[in-house]
Amino acid sequence: MKKYLKDRLTAFLIGVGFVVFLNVYLTQLCATALYGQDVLYLDVLLAAFGTILLIGDYSQWKKKKRQEEEQKELLAYTDKELLECKEKLENLSDYITKWTHEIKLPLAALRLMNGRNQDTSLKKEMQDCIVRMENLLHTVLMGSKLQRPENDVCMERISLEEAVKEAVKNQSYFLIQYGFEMILEIKDVWVYSDKRWLVYLLDQLVANAIKYRTDNPKLVFSCEKQGENQVYLRVEDNGIGISKEDLPYIFDKGYVGKNLRKGDYHSTGMGLYFAGKIGKMLNLSLKAAPTQERGSCFELGFCDMAEHFMM
Repeated sequence: MKKYLKDRLTAFLIGVGFVVFLNVYLTQLCATALYGQDVLYLDVLLAAFGTILLIGDYSQWKKKKRQEEEQKELLAYTDKELLECKEKLENLSDYITKWTHEIKLPLAALRLMNGRNQDTSLKKEMQDCIVRMENLLHTVLMGSKLQRPENDVCMERISLEEAVKEAVKNQSYFLIQYGFEMILEIKDVWVYSDKRWLVYLLDQLVANAIKYRTDNPKLVFSCEKQGENQVYLRVEDNGIGISKEDLPYIFDKGYVGKNLRKGDYHSTGMGLYFAGKIGKMLNLSLKAAPTQERGSCFELGFCDMAEHFMM
């Protein structure tokens, strides 16, 4: 308000000065042909015009001031809502983390009890269920952490071969059960990434290969270097594959391709969504490459960030 009054006072003084100058100028220039009432009439017109401008300007200022106050109130209310939502999300994430750790104990007990199961067929079925539940728990835990990963990412120089072998080991039960042919063509390749998140991303790709397998399943990991700064990891399988029209959307949340709407796949569209988010978080390119034959192929591109990390 003080600034507004100061600015308008300055404008008023300038206007008064202009009117005085105009009166003196006209009086001196037209002293013989100009009547006093003409000058007075001109001054009244100028005063009326200035008053109209002042009223209009004040009305605009009041409107703008009211809009600014409403915007501040809205922003304050929005910030409050955001803080409440953030607090609820953190509480939910903490609850999920605690729950996943608590549920591991009864699962471990089930595994031990199943080891004493004399019924071979029932033992295998129970083992399948236990392993699936453990994988789902891991997915829930990592998905919860993915909502606030700021303090949970550690970029370092890691062996790509070790990361791939760890992901294969995590899914080894079903890979062995379904007789997957494994081909690893990766040796002495190092990249800059977070090993835990990278392994989880690879877990999703391997789990998809298992879920959408066909007869005589095969999984191939190969690596290609392009220049000095680019490393590409390819993960290929011979499963049911991905149609070309689905390729642009497979990383969208909840998207299920047309090939997965047929059969008993129980697809949720969340695995590749998580993989895409992790790829962005780790600053690596992740895309599904079209294949000439049956199956799917995912390509992960890593950049050499040695200078960035001063390694």
